[in-house]
Amino acid sequence: MKKLSFISGTLLAFCSTIFAKDNTPDFREFWNIQDKKSRITLQDVMQNWVDKTLTAEYMAFFDVPEKKTENPVLQFNDHALERILQQLPNEKPEPGTVTIWYLYNMGFVIKTPTACFGVDINHRKGEKLAPYLDFLVVTHNHNDHYTLSLMREMTASGKMVISNFYPNPGYTKAPSMTHEINGVTIHCGESDHNNRLRKFTMPMEIICPTGNRNFVFFTSGDTCHHSFLQNKSETIDLYAVHPRNGMSAIEAAKKINAKLTFIVHLHEMTHEYNKWRWKFQDGRNELAIFDEQKKNAYLPVWGEKFIWDGILHVNQK
Repeated sequence: MKKLSFISGTLLAFCSTIFAKDNTPDFREFWNIQDKKSRITLQDVMQNWVDKTLTAEYMAFFDVPEKKTENPVLQFNDHALERILQQLPNEKPEPGTVTIWYLYNMGFVIKTPTACFGVDINHRKGEKLAPYLDFLVVTHNHNDHYTLSLMREMTASGKMVISNFYPNPGYTKAPSMTHEINGVTIHCGESDHNNRLRKFTMPMEIICPTGNRNFVFFTSGDTCHHSFLQNKSETIDLYAVHPRNGMSAIEAAKKINAKLTFIVHLHEMTHEYNKWRWKFQDGRNELAIFDEQKKNAYLPVWGEKFIWDGILHVNQK
């Protein structure tokens, strides 16, 4: 009985830290916790709010960047970018290290000792990242994978946007195209999004020199099957996968030999509740498959920061 009382008291204390005085949750607490049970508790709280947020509410929020909201999920979306913008200018990765921030959906900001770039950035204030990015990559022409204002700002600044649809020096429709920017090598592939959108998505392998070793990032965007994936490097350090578009995340990770896989593209708010808006539980189901097959996977949340030094360290300050 005493043990049960202790556990209940600990959980109550944790829950009290994630709620503001008006009983509204503050999901920034994700950035401070690594304990699995505590994260699941907070995931379930966030999931309840995600389920209650209609696409129309999200789009009204997205389309007016100065719009204020009391919705804690939408607030968290803004907090994620604010955190990155606060940390990015002063972040100076040491040789042999890389800093990675997860923003939203399949969006990442990655900073090496010599370069900084964005991947599938989708955020209502995304153009604020333009001064800090050397280039931007976009896997395909669906608006949950890009921010038009950011792409325009990058183009106006003479910076490359690598995509298969946007008019910029980085535009290419050719499969197996390779770009090199500031020492970073981007290998572009080609894949189907589904049986209607053929050759629509451009998976990318991004090889980043860090001084004494390379960091290799792979994103498959909304690729529908692992058979489309081709990797140049022997191993992939970090792989970002959408696991609910026909893709088997575990088979994709094995095919490209990924050391660590991020399960992403879950709470895509332009999709209606229960219609292609996947849940934390879907992500946790994928983690269980990876665990069974002794492969490493992680379920990141918006705004989370990671440090790679040969091994990826999660949930960094």
